[in-house]
Amino acid sequence: MFPLKILSWNIEHFNGSGGYDAESRPARLDRVDRVAEYIRNESPDIFGISEVVGSTVYEKFTRKLSGYTFNITEGRQSQEILVGVRSGLTAFFTQRNEFKRSNPYLRPGALLTVRDDDVHLPILFTHLKSKPDPEGFGLRDAMFGKIFDLQKELDKAQRSFSGNPDDKSNFIVLGDMNTMGLDYYQSSHDIPQAHEISVVKSKFARRGLVAAAKTASVTWSNGTGSSYPPSDLDHVFASETLQLSNVDAQGNKVRVAGWAELDDPAAQDDWIARFSDHAPLIFEVTGVA
Repeated sequence: MFPLKILSWNIEHFNGSGGYDAESRPARLDRVDRVAEYIRNESPDIFGISEVVGSTVYEKFTRKLSGYTFNITEGRQSQEILVGVRSGLTAFFTQRNEFKRSNPYLRPGALLTVRDDDVHLPILFTHLKSKPDPEGFGLRDAMFGKIFDLQKELDKAQRSFSGNPDDKSNFIVLGDMNTMGLDYYQSSHDIPQAHEISVVKSKFARRGLVAAAKTASVTWSNGTGSSYPPSDLDHVFASETLQLSNVDAQGNKVRVAGWAELDDPAAQDDWIARFSDHAPLIFEVTGVA
C-alpha cells in the first residue's frame, strides 16, 4: 500500500462547463481538461475533489483519468465530493450522511477505506458548513463531533480486525473545513478564525489526530481584487500512528500547491481564475509507526 500519495482540493463551483457566472465563465471553459491534466501530472494514488456540480465532471474524469476508479456522493445537496482511487488499490467507499445533520441540503462526508492484508486506512474527505454566522459555526462544531463519533466506530472495527483491545484506527481526516471563526455580536463576543482553528486542532489532538503542518499559512484566496483576505480553510489531520513524509526542509508534511506556490500576485490571480480559489493539498503517507 505504501507510500500513498493523496491530494485534496476544493475546486470552486466545478460544473464542467465554465464558471458559475458570466464573469468567471470565459476563464473556466476548459477547466475540466486543465484540472485533469494537473491531477495526472501530480499522479496521486488517491484524490478527493469538492464542489463538484452535476454529472459532467464525473463523466469527463472517467475518460481523461483512465487509471483511476471513481466514486461520488449523491443527494439533494448541490455540491458533491468526487473521489478517485488509482487502479490496483483495494478500497471501498461509503457516503456518511450523518454530516448532513438531518438537513438534506447539507453535504455528506466521503469515507474511503484503503486496505491490504495487514493495514486498514480510512480516509474521510470533508466539506464542512461555511459562513462565520452562528448557524454555520454551530453546524461546523456539530460536524466535528460527528467526525469523532466516526473515529470511535473505526477504532472498534480496528480492534475487531486485529484482536488487540488497545488498537486504534489509522485515520485521516482532510478537506475544506471552512474554519472561519464566528461573527456573533460586536467584536468582543466574536471568535476569531485563529482561535477556532486552535480549538479544533486541540480537539483532534486529544483524540490522537495530529494537524499536519502545511507549507503555507493560508489555503484560500479570492485574488488581489477581493475584499476578503486570504484564509486558512483546508486541513489535514492524521492519526499519530501514521508516518507522513516531509515536503520541505522545514519539516512540513503537506504541500499547499497551485496559486500558493506563485510569488507574483498577477500569476496568482490568473491561476485562481483558471482553476479555483482553494489551493490543492498534497501529501504522502509512508507507513504506520
